[in-house]
Amino acid sequence: MDTYDLLIFALGKGPSATSVSASPKVSTHGSKVLVEGMVTDVSPGTKSPALAMRFPNGVPAVADESMSDWMLYVYKQFPRPADVKGVEVIVEVYDPNKNYYEVGRTTTDDSGFFRLTFEPPVPGEYTVIARFPGSKAYYGSFAKTAIYVEEAPLAPAATPTPASMTDTYVLGLGSAAIVAIVVIGLILILMLRKR
Repeated sequence: MDTYDLLIFALGKGPSATSVSASPKVSTHGSKVLVEGMVTDVSPGTKSPALAMRFPNGVPAVADESMSDWMLYVYKQFPRPADVKGVEVIVEVYDPNKNYYEVGRTTTDDSGFFRLTFEPPVPGEYTVIARFPGSKAYYGSFAKTAIYVEEAPLAPAATPTPASMTDTYVLGLGSAAIVAIVVIGLILILMLRKR
């Protein structure tokens, strides 16, 4: 029984909800993907019209150490705590080879928002899972999305740059001049031998 508003509260673990999206939906192998989403508290008390107006994007789930002050803020309209800590989110994938592994961990901010980037190791279709494992205050939740990673385009083969016409003429004239000098030199040598 709460003597502040004469309501009876039941305390226990509450349900959570996780949402996730990834962009770009189609990327090129070697580029990064951004995973983002929200983790919210979806306990029955959060469905009241007053809370829906105050938290149009949902009530953020917070870490256990922030819970007492956060609940006073949410349900009793106490001042918003300045040092609210979010919850940990694990981002995992099923890759095109049907391997399941973790690509990173991140923490939500005081609005329940999280983000993480990773570089898919191989081309193909991926299922991306954002998982909140739960805490003392919340049951866990997860959400899935998908991306596709295309093969990187092959670099075009380098084609040799053709010599300019000026270079061709200069090389041709230079070669002709050298040949002419050699021929004249041979003729002069032969003439001097005959004398």
